[in-house]
Amino acid sequence: MKLKNQNGQSTIEFILTFTVTVGFIFLFLQMSINYTNGYLIHHATYMASRSYLTADSERKDPLEGDVEAEKFAKATFARYMPAFLKLDSSKLKINNPSTSKKAFVGLYYEFSQIFSLSLIGGRENMDFRSESFLGREPTRPETYEQICKRMKSLIGASKCEFHMTLEDNGG
Repeated sequence: MKLKNQNGQSTIEFILTFTVTVGFIFLFLQMSINYTNGYLIHHATYMASRSYLTADSERKDPLEGDVEAEKFAKATFARYMPAFLKLDSSKLKINNPSTSKKAFVGLYYEFSQIFSLSLIGGRENMDFRSESFLGREPTRPETYEQICKRMKSLIGASKCEFHMTLEDNGG
């Protein structure tokens, strides 16, 4: 029995396995870049959310204080965002319960990026969203308003131009 000529078979096998291996390497490289970008954006969103929730003003109008807190949060987001991502901090969105009756308070940022190389997954951008909703303490104006409302009901005052110490007996 005569064997066929098998010259070049190892070259063909090497090219096929090398192509698949390099494809997987680039796929995982692109996915790791996406994960890293997502982590960096999420960290910036988290820090901006903390800045928003801790920004407190002495003003009696809570909405005016929220405008200052929003500016402070956007500045914090821009400071924590790496320059190579080139994202716009003005697209940072805020859930504010005093204006929109939403259950959660915090910030979120929506962005798009390519999931993988064009060979696997296509060339379409995928939409991502980074959210950071934290518990919110009442601001000084909100606390003042709540205490004033309660004191009015307790002592029947018409204005809140008094200072009083409340006592809690634990009951």
